[in-house]
Amino acid sequence: MASGNREATGRYIEYARLWSWASTTTMGYSNQRTVMKQMIAVLAFSMAVGVAAAATYEETFTPKANKAYSEDINVWVYTSEFAERFGMPKEWIDDELEGAYAVAFRVEHVSRRLMLPHKGPDASMTSRDCIIDMYVPSSTSIPWVDDEQMGRKYYTPDSPQYLRPQSTEDISWHRRPIGIKSPGEKARAPLLQLDGGTLVLREYDKEIYPGVVFISFNMGCMEPPKYATLVEFCADEPWEGSRCHARHKIYIPETYMQKLHGQWYDKTGRDAAKRWREIIGK
Repeated sequence: MASGNREATGRYIEYARLWSWASTTTMGYSNQRTVMKQMIAVLAFSMAVGVAAAATYEETFTPKANKAYSEDINVWVYTSEFAERFGMPKEWIDDELEGAYAVAFRVEHVSRRLMLPHKGPDASMTSRDCIIDMYVPSSTSIPWVDDEQMGRKYYTPDSPQYLRPQSTEDISWHRRPIGIKSPGEKARAPLLQLDGGTLVLREYDKEIYPGVVFISFNMGCMEPPKYATLVEFCADEPWEGSRCHARHKIYIPETYMQKLHGQWYDKTGRDAAKRWREIIGK
């Protein structure tokens, strides 16, 4: 039973007890009617709120909502447990996902352009961010840099990104690690890896819901993402060979990575990577 319905049922039982008391008490008949009407009104409202709280994804973010809704540009994959808990569509369930409850990828277009004057007077590229969000168990061994509950980095076009601190103190503050140190002091390499490629932490919430950690990353966006299937949270230790000492691993189903690849092409255009290579090659 959805949590909203459970709460409404609990309220119903409590009001039933009050109804029984009001019916048997020695208060006047008119007062009894007044109390009962008030309880009925409160119960009806509580039931309505409970039902609204239990609305699913499809009832909120698809035409089934029959009202305005925010388009979801994410490509999702998640476990059955996550889908049931958060009312998500069954079609995106894949229990081959390991080490995370859910992963969401999106391409965000922004109004700014990447200016490349050293490549020519009119050389520029449309800017976009490729973002991958992960929802992992709170028991996950993550090399947090401090005990802060949440944090974020600012990227353009956020206005703080255009500030150029001039003092040593401000520069050090701007460069301080947020959430997870990168690179590590001993590993001398990023402590987050996507099949060897770097993920840059954008923001995090160590308890976005009870038992759930939310972490959002930037990943390379100039070319289609690799068909990578492994994310590693690395210990800050020297590497042995070509891989880090992983404290936690997330195995992403290859079928999902294919959808992720398709999302990149749909949102950037088939010639986006070619255009980037042409400009960089000048």
